[in-house]
Amino acid sequence: MKTKTETPAAGGKPVSGGKRFLWSFLFLLIAALSVWTVTSQAKGFSPKHFLEYLERNNPWWLAAAFLSMLAYIGFDALMIRCLLRGFGYPRSLPKCVSYAAADLYFSAITPSATGGQPMEAYFMMKDGVPGVISTVVMLTYLLLYTLSIIIIGVVCLIFVPSSFLAFGTLGRIFIAVGAVIQLSLAFLYALLLWNKDMLRKILHWGLRVLAKLRILHNFERRKEKLDATMDQYAAATGMLKGRRRLLLKTLLLNLAHRSSQIMVTVFCFLAGGGSLKLAPKLFAMQSNVVIGAYCIPIPGSMGVTDLLMLDGFSSLMSEQQSANLELLARATSFYICILLCGLIVLVKYAMLRLRKDHL
Repeated sequence: MKTKTETPAAGGKPVSGGKRFLWSFLFLLIAALSVWTVTSQAKGFSPKHFLEYLERNNPWWLAAAFLSMLAYIGFDALMIRCLLRGFGYPRSLPKCVSYAAADLYFSAITPSATGGQPMEAYFMMKDGVPGVISTVVMLTYLLLYTLSIIIIGVVCLIFVPSSFLAFGTLGRIFIAVGAVIQLSLAFLYALLLWNKDMLRKILHWGLRVLAKLRILHNFERRKEKLDATMDQYAAATGMLKGRRRLLLKTLLLNLAHRSSQIMVTVFCFLAGGGSLKLAPKLFAMQSNVVIGAYCIPIPGSMGVTDLLMLDGFSSLMSEQQSANLELLARATSFYICILLCGLIVLVKYAMLRLRKDHL
């Protein structure tokens, strides 16, 4: 590791074991409640009918859905790899897959997705990426990640406006609020990346408040350390100037990343006998679901996602069919994905521990 300097955004501390267990338990509890809510609200739904639905599914479309879920993780890793190379810290694809898995897994099980970026930064720094570089990489990633779903949402609204109108009043409100939050986040990430003076002033103000509350001691020393870190941060963000090709490539990978997740639902729809003619509308609906989920932080967004999927799908099929599709799509695109990412994180932990033991 080239530096141990902590950064304004990354923090760099891994999530403690006790908190990981608690959040994992809450994740499983909320997942179970979400499934129970979906199955209880759908008229005519039964486990027997769901199993029969699975047996009727086209295995080739199901395989496409599973591969699309893997592509969701893969494109995430390629984005991180692209940015790290752009900053002069090339890392292997397997390592970048572990960074992506850490982000996806801990974002899913921690409140408001607060654990994803610190764990991703932790893995990066263990592999020799400076904390300042990992912070700028993640902020750039988050900015383009947010812009990608906004772009997809706008394109879908223009070409398939009926996809938004298919939702009920509450669903439309969720989607509108989620869109506003996404735009606000994009502005915030851009501010953190390109307005270093404002970020420095905000951090100085925060230090003063903590010092006045007697939470923080040695204010001047802390301020000097922060200024030194901010100088490194400014130098790192300065590397993005004129890198339009790098940003465009990362944005395109982000669009593929987001689309891969959305396509899981489309492939599950086709596996169940859905019409190809309705695939574009379903894609647009699912993009609205992704946007609407941001109206409430994790773990509440899990319930909103289920609600929006049932709300939108019911305009195309019966409630029972909607519930079947929702359960299959969510199981593939989210629950199986998070389980796989958790296994990758465990392997990464084991490799780090073995490497430490051999030092």
